[in-house]
Amino acid sequence: MINKLIYRLLLLVMDIRLPFFDQIRSDCVRRLTKSPNGSDLIVMSGVFFEGFQSISLGRGISFNQDCFISGYGGLIIGNEVSIGHRVSILTTEHLYDDPITPIRRQQSDRKPVTIGNNVWIGANVTILAGVEIPDGCIIGAGAVVTKKLDNINGIYVGNPARFIKSRF
Repeated sequence: MINKLIYRLLLLVMDIRLPFFDQIRSDCVRRLTKSPNGSDLIVMSGVFFEGFQSISLGRGISFNQDCFISGYGGLIIGNEVSIGHRVSILTTEHLYDDPITPIRRQQSDRKPVTIGNNVWIGANVTILAGVEIPDGCIIGAGAVVTKKLDNINGIYVGNPARFIKSRF
């Protein structure tokens, strides 16, 4: 019951673009997810979450404005992660292998997403189901991450996201 009330409060303040409400949104998300107390979580306006029960957040995470975060397939985000404007993190995908059934009526597949520590995800990035992003990575603005990334401290850009160089 308390989680329903917290969720309704989050929906009420989700789109209010005043600094006072940033803290209220952050507190609501912290309570609804598996997040440590005092985790220095920042949730800006317009950030929409689904599947709270399967989301685990580390310390020092910031979600910038207008993100879509799906947790139905499982989502783990490490410590000190910066998530830019209008990022989408998806943990489900449509199945489409039945030629008779319309795609929208077919089941969806749930696949976890894991984001390591000290990661910067640029604006307008899309992260698809089943992706793993290692520690120290930078994902360039507008990238579409479609598969597990291999290089720690790597910089990835493009659609699909590809490794361009190491940070160090």
